[in-house]
Amino acid sequence: MKFRKFGRISLALAVSLGTGLGVTSCSTDHTVGYMYVTGQQYNQVSGYTIDSNLGNLTPTQNSPYSSGGANPIKELVANAGRFLYVLNAGCGGTGQAACSSATNSDNTGPNISLFTIGGKGSLSFQTTYNSQGNFPISIQTDSSGSHLFVLDTQDPNPASDCVGYVSGNPATVCGDITSFNIDPNTGRLSLITNQQVKNPTTGANLTYFPVGSGPINFVVVPSNSFIYTIEKGSGSALDPSQAIFVYGNSSGQLTLTQNTPIPTPATDLSYIYASPKYVYLIDAGEAVSPTGQILPYTVGTNGAPLSLVGGAVDNSGTVANPGPMLVDHSGKFLYLANQGANLNPTGPASSVSAFFIDPTTGRLTTLSSGASGTSTLFGAGSAPQCILEDPSNQYLYTANYADSTITGAVINSSTGTLTTLRKNTSFTGPGNPTWCVVSGTLF
Repeated sequence: MKFRKFGRISLALAVSLGTGLGVTSCSTDHTVGYMYVTGQQYNQVSGYTIDSNLGNLTPTQNSPYSSGGANPIKELVANAGRFLYVLNAGCGGTGQAACSSATNSDNTGPNISLFTIGGKGSLSFQTTYNSQGNFPISIQTDSSGSHLFVLDTQDPNPASDCVGYVSGNPATVCGDITSFNIDPNTGRLSLITNQQVKNPTTGANLTYFPVGSGPINFVVVPSNSFIYTIEKGSGSALDPSQAIFVYGNSSGQLTLTQNTPIPTPATDLSYIYASPKYVYLIDAGEAVSPTGQILPYTVGTNGAPLSLVGGAVDNSGTVANPGPMLVDHSGKFLYLANQGANLNPTGPASSVSAFFIDPTTGRLTTLSSGASGTSTLFGAGSAPQCILEDPSNQYLYTANYADSTITGAVINSSTGTLTTLRKNTSFTGPGNPTWCVVSGTLF
């Protein structure tokens, strides 16, 4: 039997329509990564999926999650996005933050919580670990994801280690770095013992690596084997003020590469960040610049930090408390989060400063926003604590302590300027966000 012409056309349209409906009815997942934000108020970690088309954030299933301890302050993702580690600073003790009403009275000490990352970004708590020193303040991993490092404000034996190893001032209390191996299959941590230095009293090898006094922050420099710790210092010859303490890193074993920490011209170091090519320090000292300065360095022989030609670069606009920063994936732009409190219309505001990185010299110059060419600041929530770029390299986000939000912006890959997201610009974060990380591995 032959179809009439009309029948053949109708059948073709039906097949075409059915094919079209089949395509459009399939649910397409536009997730490009997962974001995790620690929150101090309720000791939580909030998880989000990042939408590729709009940059929107959607809470992952069962989010938020308990941080596994009290006062979560930092976190990191390791092993191709399989594991999340949360640094809980603890609360209620001498030198610690007050405990929140949500804190379990049996879980107030500092620890490192291990989570596995599962389907659609969900988190599963595994266990906790402890650094060897006191008052942990930061956590890092190397580029291989094989080793984890914790910076402690005070080492376990400051009276002997500080005097005998890094400082000539008996009154100085030194910090330390605790080093761990990461099991690639389970994410579990195992302590790495210091093979160079022994306890002067017991003769046993130290279980940590001492640094100078008053450590502020540290960074593992990508693409090489150095770890830089910025510290206040005591002002002694072996423990200079506002200095960089340099360790060489070989499979988690840390070795001194300089005779003393390297002094800087800073008056109030607050943050350190390293890209594959440059190391950047923040000097928040108002005596030098009311808005703070960025001190750019390259890595020299044995890890010695070398100042870039041109030296310090002033931060831009009317800002306060410059802190976390990042270099975008292309290496062309640097973004700096300013943590001003937004207390009044004329006071320093929370914002993001943006800078162009000269590809030849590494020199920083401020970017302009808007047609007038006079503004160099971009909006953020109140008191941003962290700043990151999404895995698709389209969006920039800050997590903001004072208003418990996460704000996003679109990155212009050609100019580095930021514009608001096309739909939502602000998302609900955990109570009092303290840090944020992102994973581009999807499960």
